[in-house]
Amino acid sequence: MAYILKRKWKNKTTYRVQVTRKGFKSAFKSFPTRTEAKKWGRAMERKLDTGDFSNYSEASKLTLGDIMRRYISEGYHVNKKDKSIKGRVKNICNDTIADTNLLRFSTRHVAEFRERKLKHWSPTTFNKHKSLLSIVIDISMRDWEIYLPHNPMKLVKKLKQPNPRTRVLVDDEEQRLIEACASSGCIYLKPMFEFSIETAIRQGELLKIRYENINFKKRTLLLKDTKNKGLDRIIPLSQKAFFILQSQPRQFDGRVFPLTCNVLRHYWLEVMRKTKIENLRWHDLRRHAISIMFAEKNLSVPEVQLISGHADPTMLLNTYTRLDPEKLVSKLG
Repeated sequence: MAYILKRKWKNKTTYRVQVTRKGFKSAFKSFPTRTEAKKWGRAMERKLDTGDFSNYSEASKLTLGDIMRRYISEGYHVNKKDKSIKGRVKNICNDTIADTNLLRFSTRHVAEFRERKLKHWSPTTFNKHKSLLSIVIDISMRDWEIYLPHNPMKLVKKLKQPNPRTRVLVDDEEQRLIEACASSGCIYLKPMFEFSIETAIRQGELLKIRYENINFKKRTLLLKDTKNKGLDRIIPLSQKAFFILQSQPRQFDGRVFPLTCNVLRHYWLEVMRKTKIENLRWHDLRRHAISIMFAEKNLSVPEVQLISGHADPTMLLNTYTRLDPEKLVSKLG
């Protein structure tokens, strides 16, 4: 509703209009004539009716980097993929896009950001950063009352992503890799490789395994703070996987495989060069292991899902399952 107050001064008369609406901050403005005041008041009421009204003063004082850092400082990333999200926030804050005034932020800035980053990033990586930007802007408008005309990220199209990887081990690759890992100079590489093939465990989960999380009586393993929303999960261990854990020398820090991601990557690349195996990543071992669980061990989707930790069975079936049609012939009879 618009209220107009006539105010008399020594040398002039002004008309102060106040527009109020529940759920919005009141807007004020003074005019020299009542006609102008009424016109402005009606225009503001129309904006309220269409949802096109907000006080943008707070947004005009902030940069995109300010709200990205607030997102982390207030813990919105907790129970998500912490390291991944923090890394994406850091990537955005280290780019010139972070200095953009929030009120002036537009699709043009996103296009320039995309052009810079696609020199080094895949479309998938860009899409993940795009999604994070949209989420943080939505939160700033919803939770922090930092009003904007709209979220520009909603207008940015998602880039077409390449087809999911289908790489699994073929022919004698598994044996060649076992031999190369054994002679790599790292005593942990071979058991880590074989354990990954047995369990379909993620690399990050593998490096965080601690002796205290192994249940030697029940032959299970507790995985802490997993990629699936940071939740813990318990997985059963095959005899071979259990034996691998039992066989590792005890470490002072309590970890079964006391390597860092960078050290593991170094040895893995050495093995790739030595074996001359192409286009194989450590994460492909997970896909290979899941395919074996379905094709050779005849586990059901819920059973594999419990072991692999996939929240979405569709992702499990479409991305990680690669069955060999020739091997299915014998089953069909």
